[in-house]
Amino acid sequence: MKTRLLAAACAALAIFTACEGLFDFDDTFFEDDTTVPILDGNTLTYGEHQYTLEEKFVGDVPTGTITFTHFPATLREFKTLQTQLLGSSQPGTLALNLMAFEMFRRDRTVGQKCIEACNLSVNAKSVINNLKEKFPLQRGPETDSYQQSYLVATFLAGATQENKYQPEYPYKFEFTYNTSNYKQQGEYSYSFFGKIYHWVTTRGGNKDYDATVIVLDEDLDDDGGIRVHGCSNYYLAAPTISGWNDTLK
Repeated sequence: MKTRLLAAACAALAIFTACEGLFDFDDTFFEDDTTVPILDGNTLTYGEHQYTLEEKFVGDVPTGTITFTHFPATLREFKTLQTQLLGSSQPGTLALNLMAFEMFRRDRTVGQKCIEACNLSVNAKSVINNLKEKFPLQRGPETDSYQQSYLVATFLAGATQENKYQPEYPYKFEFTYNTSNYKQQGEYSYSFFGKIYHWVTTRGGNKDYDATVIVLDEDLDDDGGIRVHGCSNYYLAAPTISGWNDTLK
């Protein structure tokens, strides 16, 4: 009897090992999402959601614009967007990070997984800790300028304090390569093993904010993946408003 039980256990282990690559056993929850993505050039369609990446030079300066109809609704949608369209682009990765911020506001479990997917692990921890304060489970008074549920809306094109952060639609994130003299582009990080690049993120109708990405060494990341290296300015409070109408899709 013991021999049969041992044999059955070994068989089950063999099946589990053979199937391990087919499933993501790190996920602690199940998402009922069977959407078939369609990639057409620089546009990804995911059900009713559409995302377009445009990278070009303005003079000699690289820029990136991500135009989209909705924020990703599931972890699967986010990872599809990352692997098929945005994740191999520096401004695309910064856009993913801001999308992950908004997903964290809506659902902390899903949002945390998205943040971890597009950030260096050390930066992901900082992002999550900061967002817990920006998006507390128990809201404080509207006069608290640090608690801002409209944080991500302030980065969208057309959103201003005057219009209470109601952005243009479709939504747009816009990024420009940082050409400041004190910024050393392509500097190598021996702490994180990759080259660091600096970008400026346009924050709606307000001033610009800095962020950095790192292109990881290929021997550490098979596809030479891009991750957010730092984005501390993103948490700086935007001009405070009251009565924000959450229309983000």
